[in-house]
Amino acid sequence: MPLSLIVGPANAGKVELLLDRYLASLQSEPVLIVPNRSDVDFVERELLARRPALLAGTIGTFDDVFERIAQAGGEGRRPLPRVQRGFVVRRAIAAVALNGLSESAQSGGFADALADSIAELESGLLDPAQLEGDVSRLYAAYRAELDRLGLIDRELLQRIAVERLRSDLDAWHGEPVFAYGFEDLTSAQWALLEALAARVDVSVSLPYEPGRPGFAALRRTAEDLSRLAGSRIKELPARMSESAHPALAHLERALFSDVPPEPVPIDGAVRFFEGAGARGALELVGEELLALLRSGVAPERIGVVFPSVDRWRAPLETALGTLGVPYALDGEVRLAQTPLGQALTSMLRFAWLGGTRRDLFTFLRSPFSGLERRAVDFVEGRLRGRAIQTPERVVEESEKLRGGPLPALSELREADDPVAAVRQLVSRMLRNAYGLDGPPVGESSRLDLRAHRP
Repeated sequence: MPLSLIVGPANAGKVELLLDRYLASLQSEPVLIVPNRSDVDFVERELLARRPALLAGTIGTFDDVFERIAQAGGEGRRPLPRVQRGFVVRRAIAAVALNGLSESAQSGGFADALADSIAELESGLLDPAQLEGDVSRLYAAYRAELDRLGLIDRELLQRIAVERLRSDLDAWHGEPVFAYGFEDLTSAQWALLEALAARVDVSVSLPYEPGRPGFAALRRTAEDLSRLAGSRIKELPARMSESAHPALAHLERALFSDVPPEPVPIDGAVRFFEGAGARGALELVGEELLALLRSGVAPERIGVVFPSVDRWRAPLETALGTLGVPYALDGEVRLAQTPLGQALTSMLRFAWLGGTRRDLFTFLRSPFSGLERRAVDFVEGRLRGRAIQTPERVVEESEKLRGGPLPALSELREADDPVAAVRQLVSRMLRNAYGLDGPPVGESSRLDLRAHRP
């Protein structure tokens, strides 16, 4: 069955048309694929605004569809948590004798870069045998470590789902598929849509307009989907001027165009700020936010968009915190960005990955270790004065100066089940920091508790 493609610029009504088709096929238990988990709630509200009740159909992400297909085929390995993936990658690095990448492997960001590279290779449906050199060996060691632990990562699960969909007639039972919100597709996502389109009706909405420079990056995706769709392509005209300010509609039409149309009055719809560095730019944004708040605009109706939340988090907290602007970040907080996570990862790095003296004392100085700060400072000062750096000597001399073993270190190194050992350590760390007499208060405390999964 060919794929149906809906294309058009922003606000052309692509999603509305796709949702109409979804509702029209409810008797067939359709599956609607959305970009993110938050879009599930949004789409459910949109559909309920059109129908008083929905008693059929499924709404989820690509990951939900991959998991559904793989698990129905008997895949029972535990999914690899994102945090644990870093440890698996580091074990793979330690297990491989590297040649050209040996020096790079010593840097702090090598493991993160390797994890991203492996994810891309798996999303591209590539095997270690299809590669060469250190990358091939590192990739193979990573897969071997997953097998040893009985785990499966997100990208490998996608591959298993695609292979089952291609070979097993029982992998899908005729439910039509609808997808929107994707400006690019990974190889695994593309393979999934291609395999589904060979079985059932698949409808895809893509933001694209032929000949527009602003959509040039999507040309290949649009051409590939058009090849599958054949004549089943619905092109929607631009409708931005019906709902947006004339200046924004003009910007949408003229962006990146070599011959822009005649300009229209901006009337404050678009404003430009120029500041010295990130801090200066954010202070200008903060002053504009203050003006909006003082004019009566509700804070929850103001949005600030960044290229990367992680990269801008620190200057944002400094700039908006200084101005007293209330805000909330709509993004994930990494474990290592919480006080609990910083202390925990430092300890695990020292215990399992040959970390430095600094890693060990980052944990010991924190309230999560249960030790007095002055006692820790005394031990670290003596080690600094004697220039003791190697992990073995750091542990030996620290225990001599303390007159006893270092907390948690021996338990981690001798544990038969590393995951259980980490869980016990985290519970102990929270008790050390906050006790059992009263609930923790404050934003950092809430972050610590949210990071804890008993």
